[in-house]
Amino acid sequence: MPFSRKGFLQGMGCAAAGAALGALGQRRLGPAPPPPQAPTPGGESYAQSGEDRIVHFILGYLKVPKNRYLDIGAWEPILNNNTYLFYRLGYRGLLIEPNAALCKKLREVRPGDKVLEAGIGVTSAREADYYVMTEPSWNTFSKEEAERQAKATDGKISIKEIIKMPLLDINQVMAEHMTEAPAFLSVDTQGLELPILKSIDYGRFRPAVICAETLITGTRKTNPELAAFMETQGYVVRGMSFINTIFVDSRLI
Repeated sequence: MPFSRKGFLQGMGCAAAGAALGALGQRRLGPAPPPPQAPTPGGESYAQSGEDRIVHFILGYLKVPKNRYLDIGAWEPILNNNTYLFYRLGYRGLLIEPNAALCKKLREVRPGDKVLEAGIGVTSAREADYYVMTEPSWNTFSKEEAERQAKATDGKISIKEIIKMPLLDINQVMAEHMTEAPAFLSVDTQGLELPILKSIDYGRFRPAVICAETLITGTRKTNPELAAFMETQGYVVRGMSFINTIFVDSRLI
């Protein structure tokens, strides 16, 4: 049986995980449609560990009127996807994914969403090395993360090839493609979650809820620096799974 990130995480006693970073366009996302009737409590979930249900509850509880989403590292359009539940409910958003094959799949399955085939940059560089792993769900822009993955799996996962990919600035992406900050931001980028979150201009763009992967690859530990940084930006933890942490803008509580 092929070695996969899902199998690796399940072997650690947690649910499956998946993600990565999807054609560049100039059309802005217009006003969000009115939300349809909410699903019943305990309904379907498509996320790694039910994170989408938690986020859906928080947005409803806080009566957040905005329902756009931004999914950085969208990966599969349905499986282990943090935003597909919202797509099912009639919401629409922006998906960012550097894997060309998955971008094609995202466009086919979720034609109502905008897909950008690129990564999110954290410096002034407009392109970067993209490490394609033998298990695609572990692809990353981080050399350190790619090498850690290989070590953590005793070489069962390794670097297959390195390609150049375009990088986008997250603040520019939101300014050009969304009329306002998304209600929900999902970030799963294989080790670059913290740098990406640090690059956001929170004075200009404040997502109501942010879900970020905080599990450190090859361990059962989470990255304490990420939660500490989000606290400095006025976000508090209001949900958590073995893999991800959910932050809420404290101004809304």
